[in-house]
Amino acid sequence: MSFLDAYSFIFDGESSDSYNLMMCWIDDTADISANGLRRTIDSGAVNHVRLKTNNYGVSFDGNIEFSFYIIKKDETPFTRQESMAVNRWLTRSTVPRALYFSDNAVPTLHYYAVCTEIEDKVFLEHQAKRLVFKTNSPFGFTDPAEKKFRVTGEEVFDVDNLAETVNGLFYPRILLSAKDTGAIVIENVSDQKSVTLTFSESFLPDSSGNRTLLIDSAQMKLLDVNNGGRLVPFHEVGWTTQYSSYVSSVDSFMESIYWFRLIPGTNTVKITGSCEAAFIFEFPRKAGCL
Repeated sequence: MSFLDAYSFIFDGESSDSYNLMMCWIDDTADISANGLRRTIDSGAVNHVRLKTNNYGVSFDGNIEFSFYIIKKDETPFTRQESMAVNRWLTRSTVPRALYFSDNAVPTLHYYAVCTEIEDKVFLEHQAKRLVFKTNSPFGFTDPAEKKFRVTGEEVFDVDNLAETVNGLFYPRILLSAKDTGAIVIENVSDQKSVTLTFSESFLPDSSGNRTLLIDSAQMKLLDVNNGGRLVPFHEVGWTTQYSSYVSSVDSFMESIYWFRLIPGTNTVKITGSCEAAFIFEFPRKAGCL
């Protein structure tokens, strides 16, 4: 099963069912060539001395694109008002939004896309719209999953890394909430690295007195959740020139900032301190258009 078998889709939080639409195919074949799986080798030149190219890796040639048709479920023509409503829905966002297909495939995947083309078509006295969605990645993504913990002292747990990235590394998002300003240590025992943070008084508490920090390791940024997503300067979490973080798995300290990550396989994670922690996983998968 794939999006070729889907009968409806969800984009930007709304379903095509809400507009009495269904997906269909008019042409004999569907164009699924822009599937994000075409890559170019990064290499040096061959000359009279170097008879083989030196390969430095690969680059993706482009992101995934989807093209398909929609018609009304009752196959009646679009009224002007109906056509305008569909057009408004699909073009109201200028940044990538979540795109799901009702294909019943496993695992469930979604994409982040912008609708870049809407073409009105007439065939055999039927009206249709041809849509093109361009995504921002050569990967599909699993549904976001969370692991939540209330830590009072120490918590140890395992996480399987399902990411299909080139190097197998994955950087999850982490939500930390705490009432006090004591140190919190997040260690990936399997990676033999850790990061230590403290909540300063500059963090805005919520009605329960909790200060909440979002660690976005992939983007290398910290956000003050209760203060409109304020970008947090590193010194407010104790990342100064005197910073160090204890790594229990090797019984030593590291002085560089560690943006928490998962390495390939099963990762053992240890949290030390007093906080509530939520790890958010949205794994990239090499699914192409299928």
